[in-house]
Amino acid sequence: MQKNFKTCSSGCEFFRCEQRSLIPRGSLAYCRFADDECTPASCKYARCVKGRLLPNGVCGLTLKTREIEVKPEELLDPMEIPEKFVRKVRMKKNIDYF
Repeated sequence: MQKNFKTCSSGCEFFRCEQRSLIPRGSLAYCRFADDECTPASCKYARCVKGRLLPNGVCGLTLKTREIEVKPEELLDPMEIPEKFVRKVRMKKNIDYF
């Protein structure tokens, strides 16, 4: 995992509480449901509107995407269907059931 990531916070504009129990108290966010300070990293009701909240509480918007190049030599050959199986399928296809 990358070193420069940021954990999700309740102050984020994309953060939502599915229990609708979030109350701002000064600079802190308070959860009425848990009767404690809101910690999105460990709360199962914490959601990101953008869908970027990772299971370990890290904000996916702060992570950089990785790009990989696939060379044609690395691609696998397409799967070949055995001739015996092809004949069986053709035979079953030609049989009328009615």
